[in-house]
Formats: sequence, structure tokens, C-alpha cells
Amino acid sequence: MLNQKEVEKLEKELVILDKERERLAKQLSTLKLIISEINSGSNIDEILDLIIKKAVQLVEAGRGSLMLFDSQSEELYIKSSVNLSKKTVMRARFKPGEGIAGWVFKEGKPLIIKEGAKDPRFKKLENNQEELVKSIVSVPLKIRGKIEGVINVDKSLKDEIFNTDDLELLSAFADEAAIAIQNVHLQQQMKNLAITDELTGLYNFRYLMERLEEELKRAQRYKRPLAMIMADIDRFKECNDIFGHLEGNKVLKSLAYVLKVNVREIDIVGRYGGEEFIIILPEAGKEEAQEIAERIRSKVEKYNFMINKKPSEEIEKKLTLSLGVISYFQEVISAPSLIYKVDQALYQAKQKGRNRVEVI
Repeated sequence: MLNQKEVEKLEKELVILDKERERLAKQLSTLKLIISEINSGSNIDEILDLIIKKAVQLVEAGRGSLMLFDSQSEELYIKSSVNLSKKTVMRARFKPGEGIAGWVFKEGKPLIIKEGAKDPRFKKLENNQEELVKSIVSVPLKIRGKIEGVINVDKSLKDEIFNTDDLELLSAFADEAAIAIQNVHLQQQMKNLAITDELTGLYNFRYLMERLEEELKRAQRYKRPLAMIMADIDRFKECNDIFGHLEGNKVLKSLAYVLKVNVREIDIVGRYGGEEFIIILPEAGKEEAQEIAERIRSKVEKYNFMINKKPSEEIEKKLTLSLGVISYFQEVISAPSLIYKVDQALYQAKQKGRNRVEVI
């Protein structure tokens, strides 16, 4: 039999356990609601903004940042933030292992620091920052098993410090948030697959035709210019016959790159079929379209296409491009008619000796 003191002790422990259970249940419910809201986001930027806002809300932090890793600069940078100054957002660039966020990214472990500014890993980014930061929690953001970034939250000197419950809650939240990010990436990939050519990565024929109809209607409605370029690789069949279709495919991929980097940001580049490509140029008149076509022709002529002549021998292959240009301006014309006209311009370029631009 238990004595009175032991019974009272057990009753107190039960009360504490009940409160802990209620707290955990409330946190779990809140977490589910937050993740549901995040999953309803329409694009990746909106979702990333929601993630850091909800992370701050979840652990009652004062500020927060979501940092992603830039593989080119090999640095973490702030993608989304809450209550951070523009100066801090601009300056926050950490190498793996550098600063608190860099340490969490490199080690792949969550971290809680009760006196953040006094920690040797703390990196000051602005004046008096150490006076603002009291407690910090930083957790890795793992997507498909790979650490892609870090979620950071902190509290000021006037607030209570974070505890291990906050660390565990934010870690669980980061895991769920990573799934939401992954889902958006998958959706975007599926969307891209539906509108892009598998080999070149350019827009496919179906999407090109849809965009041509849209741009034509917009040009007619607002009486704006619209131009189009059709390009074809000269004597591409000979290249395929000599080196094979696998090497021919490499040429098509390289050409797609040349096309993309030599047009304007608003231009729509796609594979029309085989070795033919179409570029839709909104708001472009005849002269501008001709200049772009000539620039592409010149770049292709100078480009070194790398081809494997033998399994161990790679050679440089020079190719040329013939291009037809059509410019529409304030006339009633259909998309098929535009295609027919630009094809005629391309045919003229071929007939007049290839490696040239012809304009109709």
C-alpha cells in the first residue's frame, strides 16, 4: 500500500503528464493545420514565405529566416524572412560550417542556443545585433534526404528562451515543410514535362502552337507587332549519316542552348520538329527580329559542336543555320498562315545558298 505522500506525489506527476499530453496534442493539431495551409500554396515562392512565417508562429519566435544553398556560389542565402532588416537579408551569406546556420547545414543536425550572441559560431551582420538576439533555434531542411537549406528562428532579450520542446517541434515542422517543397517541385516537373521537348528542353510543338495563338490574339487586340523566326540546321542529314543519331541528338541539344542564350527574355523558343526550331518574338518588329535572327546565325556558324567520331576521339564540328523571318503588324492573319509564311522565308534562305537570313 502506498502512503499518503506517495499518493500525492503520483497525483502531481499525473497532472504534469496530463498537461504535457494536452500541450503535445495542441502542438500536433496546430502543426497539421499549418502544414495543410502550406500545402495549399500555389507556387514555390509563396510556400517558402509561408514556411518561415508559420515557423516563427509555431515556436513564438520574434524573427526568422529560411536559407537555401546556392550551389554556384556554394553559400547559404536568405530566401524568405520575418522581421529581418533588408541589410541583414542582403549580407547573410554563409559558407557550409560558417556561422550557426552554416554549422547546422554542414553537420545536418538541429541546434538550440540559449545565449545566441555569445556563441562563438554567431556571426554579427549588423550593429547592435548581439543586443537583439537572446535565444536561437536552427534546424536543417532536408529534401529527398539531401540538406538543401536551414530554418532559423530567434528570440530577443525580453522574451523567454527556447527549450528542447521548441527544438523538437521545429525539427518536426521542417520535415513536413520539406515534403511540401518536394511536392511543389514534382508538380512543376510534371508541368514542364507536358510543355517541353524531352531531348532539347525547349518548348514542344503543342505548346508552341498554343502560345502562338495567344500572342497573335494579343497582338491583334492591342495592335502590337509580333515576329517569328523559323530556323533549320543546314545539311543535318549528312551529320546524322556520318556520325549517327546519338551524336546528332547532342548537336540538337547544343543548338537549343545557343538559341536560348541569344534571344530576349520574353521570347518563346521551341522545337518545331526534327532539326527545325521556331522562335516567337512578342513586341518585335521586322528589323529587330532580323537582328536577332542574324545574331543567332552568326553564333551558330562560330560555335564548336563537339562530336565523338570514335569512342575515344572527340572532334569539333562546324554547322550552319538557315533562318526565315516573318513580321506581323496590324493585319488579320491566322497562326497557320504565319507558319506558312515563315516556312516560305526559310525555304528562300535554303534556296539562296543556306547559312543566311531571309525576311518576308
